[in-house]
Amino acid sequence: MPDMLVDHWPYIGWSLFAIDVIVRLILAVRVIYKRSAVADTMVWLLLFLLVPVLSWVLYTLIGGNHLGSLRTRRYEFITRPIEERSAQIWQHNQVEPEPGEGEYAHLAALATNVSGFPTLRGNHLELIAEPAKFLNRLVQDIDATTHHVHLCYYIWDPDAKGTLLAEATIRAAQRGVACRVLVDSVGSSSLLKSELWGRMQRAGVKCVEALPANVWRAVLERVDLRNHRKVAVIDGRVAYCGGQNVTEHNFKSGIGGSRGPWIDTTVRMVGPAVQPLQISFLRDWAMDSSEEPADAGFLFPRSPAVGKSIVHVIPSGPGPRPDAIHQAFLSLLFAARSEIIMTTPYFVPDEATKAAILNAALRGVDITLMVPKVTDSTLVGAAGRSYFEELLEAGVKIYRHQRGLLHVKAMTIDQKFSMIGSANFDIRSFWLNFESTLFVYDADFTHQLRELQHGYLEESKQVQLDSWRKRPRLAHFRDNVARLFGPLL
Repeated sequence: MPDMLVDHWPYIGWSLFAIDVIVRLILAVRVIYKRSAVADTMVWLLLFLLVPVLSWVLYTLIGGNHLGSLRTRRYEFITRPIEERSAQIWQHNQVEPEPGEGEYAHLAALATNVSGFPTLRGNHLELIAEPAKFLNRLVQDIDATTHHVHLCYYIWDPDAKGTLLAEATIRAAQRGVACRVLVDSVGSSSLLKSELWGRMQRAGVKCVEALPANVWRAVLERVDLRNHRKVAVIDGRVAYCGGQNVTEHNFKSGIGGSRGPWIDTTVRMVGPAVQPLQISFLRDWAMDSSEEPADAGFLFPRSPAVGKSIVHVIPSGPGPRPDAIHQAFLSLLFAARSEIIMTTPYFVPDEATKAAILNAALRGVDITLMVPKVTDSTLVGAAGRSYFEELLEAGVKIYRHQRGLLHVKAMTIDQKFSMIGSANFDIRSFWLNFESTLFVYDADFTHQLRELQHGYLEESKQVQLDSWRKRPRLAHFRDNVARLFGPLL
């Protein structure tokens, strides 16, 4: 038998080689047929040309943004009545869906078309930049709840902060409040394996793992699509949305050592715009839970105007509207007339985003980009740095924050309009992850956010074009190589 294998080994080898070539050719045709972004297409074609076997295995795992046909059909079937119910409530509350004659009316129209949600008046926003204050405020609202608590977080660790939030949820469940907790399978893996997860379930909290990462799902769906939202909705009247996770851990960069605290923000909101965040949560809940909440009257209570902020909630991610945040983000860049201040931990723009930034800079808009000096992803940080030189040449001011990991994802435009949420300014947030972003038409709130950004600027160092050009050639080469993988990051 071994002799027979030896005799036939050349034929077996050639057969395996032929199979590999055929698979790569089929996948190359598929990539071209999908009409994806040119950069994405070229990266995959290059991998298929140069890397046997591993290239098509990699494509099978992360080559698209598909959720799987069963999940998509369930998503559309369950969420349609939720959206119809909410639309009736908005109409019943006589909430004006447009910001009126304001200069950003065209942006509101675009945001409505890409998100499916209207622009809603009469909201009161509270900007929270201290982690302890955020958690204490959320716990207070949960302790005061009478009907339901909905929590969705990418990272929820079973540490002191995670336990504090879990115990508040347990207390609410023991009072008869309907508590639903949705956490990402990867980001909150430590919670899912902990005793705290079991304690919540035994207390009556309905706990669900979002987008389970397992071998079976890897066969049917792309496994690295993550629920990156950080949203809480209390009694359908109060909501939290931003970038803060539930963890007390410092971030880590590279191999080993902690580099400092996460620095982030969250918005506490009361008013009609709570309802789109409620819909977003219920959509996500429907995808991974067998429960279909039927108490719509309590889930969508009447929300009278309580403030002056006009808010547009834009949830984004794979599904019916995969490019919602990307389209809205581009519209903001092109709408700016005098100033843009961008704050993001991960900056890996696609070609359209880079072109929009350069276009704004060249027409005289004062653009400031603020990123952390050190991130928790070496490859993403290097890819982002590869764009610095051409941005600096166009007049963009770039600052690198020196303390901890600046995790704030925010942008202020012309000191009048702002954007804040969970979406980073990178391809993953634009196209792959499930995100929640608030577009706010309110000069006062924008002023608060802008002041916070200026505080971060004081802790940052500006990148100078001359010194950046003088970096070692190896550093330039390393960053440019990382940039090649930008479409896959």
